Order: sequence, then C-alpha cells, then structure tokens
Amino acid sequence: MAATEGMNDKVRLFFEALSDQNRVRIIDVLLESESNVRKICAHFSMKQPSVSHHLAVLKKGGLVKTRKSGTKIFYSVNKKYVTSIMTYYFARFGFQVKEIEE
Repeated sequence: MAATEGMNDKVRLFFEALSDQNRVRIIDVLLESESNVRKICAHFSMKQPSVSHHLAVLKKGGLVKTRKSGTKIFYSVNKKYVTSIMTYYFARFGFQVKEIEE
C-alpha cells in the first residue's frame, strides 16, 4: 500500500505540474531542444523569475531534468520519467502501453 501511495504522490505532482498552460508551453519548447532560462524566456512574454518558477514546478513533478554547463543550467524533458509515470497511470485504468519511442 505504501508503494502505491508513493507512486500516487508522484502522479499527483506530475499532473499538477501540467495543470498550468504556461508550463505546458514550456514543455513544448523543451521538446524541440534543450534550453536555458534565457532562451525559454525569448519564446514568451514572461520574465525570468516567472519562467524559473515554472521550471521549478516542472522539475518537482519530474517532467524536466537539468544539466549544468559552466554558469548556465540547461533544461530538457525527462522522457524516461514521463514514460514511467504515463505507463503506470495508463495501467491503473487497464490500458497497456505496448511501445514508446525514445
């Protein structure tokens, strides 16, 4: 039961991270290529603190991962984690994910 509760908490954080249209738009940008905050800001009319906040929520939900290069932090979609959460979630509804491309 505790394992299921832990996984349910991960699923909750995952979907909470996607509950804001700005975060969904950020994910769309990151699906194109890895980016730093400055480059992400260039796609939107949001200021850097707002984008950083959204990225922190996405990271907490497991949707993005980071890579540091010098003084810059680059963000990308955490496809492995997204796949694991979606596979688990679909299985809870009786669906089976047969194949997911990386």
